[in-house]
Amino acid sequence: MRKVQDHRVRVAAERREEMRNCLLFSAMSLASDKSIHDIDVEEIIAHAQVSRGTFYKYYASVPRLFEDLAAQLSEDISRATETVRIPRDDKSMHLARLIMRLLVDVPVLGKLFIQLPWLNQNSSLDAFQTLRRDIEQGIKEGLFEKLPVAIGLNLMIGSMIGGIHTMLLKPPSKGYEDKVVRQALVGLGLDAKAADKISTTPLTNKIALPTTGILGKIAR
Repeated sequence: MRKVQDHRVRVAAERREEMRNCLLFSAMSLASDKSIHDIDVEEIIAHAQVSRGTFYKYYASVPRLFEDLAAQLSEDISRATETVRIPRDDKSMHLARLIMRLLVDVPVLGKLFIQLPWLNQNSSLDAFQTLRRDIEQGIKEGLFEKLPVAIGLNLMIGSMIGGIHTMLLKPPSKGYEDKVVRQALVGLGLDAKAADKISTTPLTNKIALPTTGILGKIAR
């Protein structure tokens, strides 16, 4: 009897997660064509083919759904970057370049990324923890200007978002994401030669999308 109960609990949990992912994926798909601020519940449930009641079992509002989506994508991207081989030095800056490339190569993800509220106290999300630590360390070591870590992080993330937006509108020259990261590093106060070295280090690998979860739905 205990095995039967455990099986039912596991199946119920899997179904809840599947429905949650369905709602999140529908919202992400809609955001590839319009502003997240213009997306309403009716559009999401129509895309997901579920009832209004089902939506409210999971989310109190559309903004709450997008907050959950930001957290989930942050976790998924962070996990996906763990398997990428990159230079040990300045790891987070190389990751910033790879993340930009990923988001431009997968437009549906990039168009959503530039709309999500990453900057407003959401810099604690998994995708930016390494970046935050490196900026904080750079300030302590005198490589960057003495400024609040939050400002430095916003400078880097804001540069990434601006670069992604530009590349999605009209593909610029190859390596544009490297130039964006270089300029952000200079803006933080890093020596120009050091910024050049970081931004031009060859990166032969790409971030591979997982086969499960929200990103897995995109990869299919």
